[in-house]
Amino acid sequence: MPRFSIVTPVYNTPKDVLEQCIDSVLAQTFADWEWCLVDDCSTEPHVRKVLDRISHKDKRIRVAHRATNGGIVAASQDALDMATGEFIALLDHDDELHPNALKLVAEELERDDLVDYVYTDEDKIDLAGNHFDVFRKPDFDPIRLLGQNYCNHLSVFRSSLIDQVGGFRSGFEGSQDYDLVLRVVERARKVAHVPKVLYHWRALPGSTAELQHAKPYALESSVKAVSEHLSRTGVHAKTWMSDDGYIQVFPELDSRPKVSIVIPTRGDSKRIWGQHTNLVAYAVDSILRNTTYPDFEVVVVYDYVNGEPANPVQIPTDWRVKLVPYDAPFNFSDKCNVGVKQSSGDVIVLLNDDVYVDDPTWLDALVAMLQFDNVGMAGPLLLLEDGRIQSAGHTNDPTPHSLGSGESSKATGLFGMYRVTRRVSGVTGACAAIPRSVYDELGGFSIDFPACFNDLDFGYKLLESGRHIVWTPLARVYHFESLTRDPSVQPHEMAMLEKRWKRFFGHEEYSLIDA
Repeated sequence: MPRFSIVTPVYNTPKDVLEQCIDSVLAQTFADWEWCLVDDCSTEPHVRKVLDRISHKDKRIRVAHRATNGGIVAASQDALDMATGEFIALLDHDDELHPNALKLVAEELERDDLVDYVYTDEDKIDLAGNHFDVFRKPDFDPIRLLGQNYCNHLSVFRSSLIDQVGGFRSGFEGSQDYDLVLRVVERARKVAHVPKVLYHWRALPGSTAELQHAKPYALESSVKAVSEHLSRTGVHAKTWMSDDGYIQVFPELDSRPKVSIVIPTRGDSKRIWGQHTNLVAYAVDSILRNTTYPDFEVVVVYDYVNGEPANPVQIPTDWRVKLVPYDAPFNFSDKCNVGVKQSSGDVIVLLNDDVYVDDPTWLDALVAMLQFDNVGMAGPLLLLEDGRIQSAGHTNDPTPHSLGSGESSKATGLFGMYRVTRRVSGVTGACAAIPRSVYDELGGFSIDFPACFNDLDFGYKLLESGRHIVWTPLARVYHFESLTRDPSVQPHEMAMLEKRWKRFFGHEEYSLIDA
């Protein structure tokens, strides 16, 4: 079994809080640990007394007192330098560990000796000992990690790897752990997630646990950490902090592949924003007027019966627009496949006709998401007519459905899930970007799903192929949700989906956020 070194910098911790932290370590059911504490020249006299007392009480506890206050990075590195264990566990001086924290992490490490970094679920605890904000974290997602340090607590690292990356770095105060995590995952052979709440992050007045903006310097450090991580890994991207405190990463494109926007349509007209509107004409016009991406075509697949359009429409005339007749019974999947075959782009964007584009860089963002490693499909934030969220990606928990439906577009979602680019279990086919090579390899949309679930079916095929699906808030598209067809699901469609993919139902890797 591994030996752990718990590393903790200490500064003016309230006496009762410090003692509760100590009690949580002493209560560990796994006994092979040492605790390296460094007092960063605390001005409160009780700190030295408490630390010296416990170090005499338990030989596994090692304490050092700095002669001067060096700040959290210096104190953390001093504690790290004291460590002799095979693995390093980070514990803040005012937080608590679950009694089984080290035991369950040790068991995970024993299962696979290639694991170099382990993180666990966490919650928050107030001064009265009440637990709240349980964070059921997703499995390791390097894309989401760019937007927030969601791994955070509890983090356990192989000590030899920490030595390789150089430990804590000055200049990242407030986000020194985040910077360390990013440097470690660049070299880690495997990253493991223990889906248990093993860390209790104390919410003190003015702490980051209580208020994200309590330490603005930490936000600046986090952007710097992500920017340097991207530079080291060869990703060119624009990086900034959003107003609500989440890091946004917009990969820059070395080249701009041609994009084929494929729109199946029946030519229906409906009332939108108070006006009677031909949907496909409105959609195409919005694309042509508002899209800044330089190289795209629009392929409109329309119903064609007995030699004439079934529902004639006035599509905007433009050299980028191609009209493809479809003379067969209704099948949305088949229409998509026909449109793709008639297109010429290296990237396919499947788009419903009941959409409206007013985000000029929507296409740039979707194509940019496909630049991340092994991503086979990307989708945007979809908005309803009244501006609320229609979809922020799909989840399988407990059965497949869209995230965020009906919530305000100003909502950040639990733990920022509506504000960070991240892997998801699926995105809706109302707007999905897919490399042509991937679309062709997986056989396109299955005609066994003529109306519903074709996007879920394709997404599951993509996940089974070992690729990833990404959802991003950096692209926003209005979707007037099933205005062109009956939104009800037929029993045989659900039966077909369950027959093929029921093993995915209830198995959610990316949005485990329920308490």
